[in-house]
Amino acid sequence: MIEWEMTNSIPPLTKQVCQVWLADISDLQSWHIQLLDRKERERVQLFRNEQDRACFMIGCVISRFVLAAQLNVDPHEVPIDRTCPACRQAHGRPQLLGLSFQWSIAHSGKKVLVAFTDGTPVGVDVERLDNSSLLDIKQMANEVLTEEEKYHLFQAFPQEQRKVFYTYWTRKEAILKAMGKGLQISPLHVIVSAPHQIPRLLDFKDNPDCIHHAVMYPLEMDDSYVASLALLGDTCKRIERYDARMLLREGFR
Repeated sequence: MIEWEMTNSIPPLTKQVCQVWLADISDLQSWHIQLLDRKERERVQLFRNEQDRACFMIGCVISRFVLAAQLNVDPHEVPIDRTCPACRQAHGRPQLLGLSFQWSIAHSGKKVLVAFTDGTPVGVDVERLDNSSLLDIKQMANEVLTEEEKYHLFQAFPQEQRKVFYTYWTRKEAILKAMGKGLQISPLHVIVSAPHQIPRLLDFKDNPDCIHHAVMYPLEMDDSYVASLALLGDTCKRIERYDARMLLREGFR
């Protein structure tokens, strides 16, 4: 398994590199709240689930640390805009207006992933292999997988079907997030390679050009999670994987 490098020294984010940072909610610190802006703090208060609240905060803090290092400013000064283009509320995809940095945040269970690029559309997704019954998996598969994908799912041994399903799911969701669509588009429109194959986008209904630009990667974690990364373009030649534990506990230098 590929190791995630632990560091609190944030490398420069170049056009040729995608940085992916992995964190656990146990690394959340009391002083992190001071790094958030007013709208982020307001969103923190809206979470009823403590785990979801911690994941949101960690995603914000990693974003601010990494972007602050690129902009040479303090983390709380990073001008992150989260305006939703549809309703104008502060829950849209985060961005830096007028700058080329792009990033994608995902969380599931106690894990958080944040992927960064300079200019390349990026999407990341992670799912915990929970105790969903095989009946639940079958019902979800009808909403997410094509007939051929469901065939591969149910050909797998029962004990492997959760991992197969969530591998499909994270690959599709990573592509949709890279496009900035999330689940605004049905996952049934996105056809990806089978989990035992190299991750690839095979077809995308009404978006055929996307097939030629999408590059996908598995993100190896512990056996309780499945994660995928998608990039729309071939500019990024290297994926750098970092463990954010030291960064979150000590801040960056």
